[in-house]
Formats: sequence, structure tokens, C-alpha cells
Amino acid sequence: MSVAGRMASHPANAPPPLASSRSPSINTVNMASNVPSDPISSLKVSSNNIAAGIGEALEALIEAASMSPMSTKPIFVEWEGRIMALGRKRMASMNGRNAFLYLKSKFGLLSSPRPLFLQVLFVGEAEGDYVEVDLDAWEELAPHIERLRIIS
Repeated sequence: MSVAGRMASHPANAPPPLASSRSPSINTVNMASNVPSDPISSLKVSSNNIAAGIGEALEALIEAASMSPMSTKPIFVEWEGRIMALGRKRMASMNGRNAFLYLKSKFGLLSSPRPLFLQVLFVGEAEGDYVEVDLDAWEELAPHIERLRIIS
């Protein structure tokens, strides 16, 4: 047997036992049974406010990523028989007042002396179920709009 072989087999030269080979303490076992199996849920219920916030943000990101493909379809806008398709992302990125000004500019209505209003048809509603829109809630409503109608 070589000198290196004898040194490796000597107990004093043996590597220390790995931490994973030790049995877990009672406290570790109890803590593991209280932790939710989903990592995001673990973060959300964390006593650390930053970790809980990250958990909520991750959950919102996953929910947004799983939205239906409807969120990428155009919004159809109608004015006196003329229909135009506008980008949903662009429309949703504006506040309600700016979106209405943008719509007026597209149809040449910026200097219109008549009062104008917006009516919307939401996804999944029947064709005749147009309702007037609250421009202050525009950002919230835009992802669910299928058609817009400008009326006077």
C-alpha cells in the first residue's frame, strides 16, 4: 500500500461528515411542517414585509402572464359607420382623458362643437349591450373592452 493510500484510510485524515448526513433537529422538523409547499405562498405569508411584498408581486406577475389572448386583440372603434382598429396596449397605457382625445384626433373630432361620449361593449357581452364609460376608470376597463362607440 502506498503512503497516500495509507493516509487516506487513516481516520484522522478522513473528511468531516457532510451537514446533510446529520439528522435534523426537532425545531427544524417543526418549522418545515408549517411552511407552505408553494414557494410563492411561503413568501406571501412571510413575517418579513419585503419578502411578503415580493411574493405578492410574483403572484400578480404570474396572473398577468396567464391572461387570455384577448388582451392582445385590437379594440374596434366606431364613429358614424366608420370603424377603426386601435392597439389595445396603446389604449390601455393612456388615462381616460388622453385616450378620449386620441380617439377624437383619429376621427377628426378635436374641434367638434357637439358634446361627445364613449360607449363600450365588453368582451362576452351581446352586441346591443353598449354602456357609457367612466373615463376615470379607463385603465381598469381597457383590457376588457371589445368595441368602442363615439356618440354625440
